[in-house]
Amino acid sequence: MAKMNDQTIKEQELIKKQEESKNEVLCLMKIGYFFHAYNAGAYALARVMKYRVRKKVRRSGLEMITAGFPEDNLQSVIVCIKAAGGQILSQTDDWIEFTGIDCTSEGIELVEPEKKKKVVPEQVEPVKESDLSKIIRSYDLSRSTPIEAMIFISKLQELVSDENTFMLMKK
Repeated sequence: MAKMNDQTIKEQELIKKQEESKNEVLCLMKIGYFFHAYNAGAYALARVMKYRVRKKVRRSGLEMITAGFPEDNLQSVIVCIKAAGGQILSQTDDWIEFTGIDCTSEGIELVEPEKKKKVVPEQVEPVKESDLSKIIRSYDLSRSTPIEAMIFISKLQELVSDENTFMLMKK
């Protein structure tokens, strides 16, 4: 079995803790600048906040359901959990336990992971403005993670830089 990183282990511990409580106690865990909920907790969070629920497959092969939000939204999430009849059981800077929210998958749309495809095709000739427009229009920002969007922008910058270099060499 491949060595798993700390994040995967923490995710597994969180999922196990929820399952041991028969999904009565749900958890939010802070990773970086975001809070994440997994499996039943993700469905509960989506129900309360109308967040997207995504299916993730880790390198270890572990499949999980996840939903998350930036840490700046924490107070509004807590208010919404309470307004929906939920209760905050415990809270630290990077961990929140709550209960009382429907955590079933009924009525919640699950976003399946997309097959990774090359965002920008490799080209020998310089990129024309119309080609850049097509590439930008074809990119689905609404289904991309912030990291995927940053990588996309980085690749666009490379294309534009390569085009400018090519044009300078022609002069």
